[in-house]
Amino acid sequence: MQHYFLAPEPESDREQITAPPMGSAAPHVPFTPVQRVSVAGDQPEQARRALAEAYAGTRFAVTRGDEPFSFRFASIGDERLTLRTATVAGHVSGEVPRLDEYVVTWLRSGSGRITGRDTEPEHLPNAPFLLPFERRYAFALTAHTQNSVHFSPAFLEGIAAEQRSQERLPLSFDTGTTPTPAGIAAWRGAVARVTDVLVDVDASPVRRLDAQRALALALLDLYPWVQVDLPAEMRESSRARTRLALEYLHHRAHEPITPADAARATGLHPRTFQLHLARHLDTSPTIYLRDIRLDRVRAELAEQSPDDTTVAAVARAWGFAHLGRFSAVYRARFGEHPRDTLRR
Repeated sequence: MQHYFLAPEPESDREQITAPPMGSAAPHVPFTPVQRVSVAGDQPEQARRALAEAYAGTRFAVTRGDEPFSFRFASIGDERLTLRTATVAGHVSGEVPRLDEYVVTWLRSGSGRITGRDTEPEHLPNAPFLLPFERRYAFALTAHTQNSVHFSPAFLEGIAAEQRSQERLPLSFDTGTTPTPAGIAAWRGAVARVTDVLVDVDASPVRRLDAQRALALALLDLYPWVQVDLPAEMRESSRARTRLALEYLHHRAHEPITPADAARATGLHPRTFQLHLARHLDTSPTIYLRDIRLDRVRAELAEQSPDDTTVAAVARAWGFAHLGRFSAVYRARFGEHPRDTLRR
């Protein structure tokens, strides 16, 4: 199932469509005007400037292919969510130094590859694909048509926090996991249902918000995700490998892994990983992984009933074999005995 979000017009067009607020705005993000952008032309340099501006990119290059050159770019949305469509009858390459939105993209035609910082090139699939958040990446595309959905962090993280009744924190998606056919079908179904509303500049703010929420929930079902609270310095591009190693621990904590496995998987020397955590988080990789597992134990105990499980069963499932030591570190971290968590 493929969808154009909106048809770009033959001439450059930028405008804001303002409507009075109706009902409540999206959680954590105030109501803002809808902005529509449409650019088209037949010159590679015009396409290069338009695309580099749209994606805050560097080193963008657009060259002619075998067919007569033309391009169209269009977007519509607000501060919560934007739909974008780009069609280029030529080759495009460039870099995005830091992506500050959560972006799901897919190719309707053509092919391409993407390379993250210190990672091997990866072919872009025709299925929905999540771009690297808050990280540098480079890309190269043949003649193509590409759709993408851009979520603001405040909006998507707010929806995720509400879904799990937790505070808002940055999200880490396990993009090493291939989306299931059911998840892809749900995403495409959500896109099909809400596109007409999101490209309608006269749609009421309430209808627009409902459509945006539907896409946010579809993304949260597309990949496994966790909330990861890291200080600002750990979110800088120079710490990309360390952050990836930490996210590896979060996503694989249920498996029999060690911090050394996380370091190796992300190209870090284990000693470097240890030094970075000591300097920036005042902890060690071993304790960091232990605390992730303690958090998972606490969440599971809070959801279970004493009639259905025991503290020992949950603790052992998360790798805590010595129950006495487990109870001590649990009490030190949460200020209560694990049995009290289970009984609530």
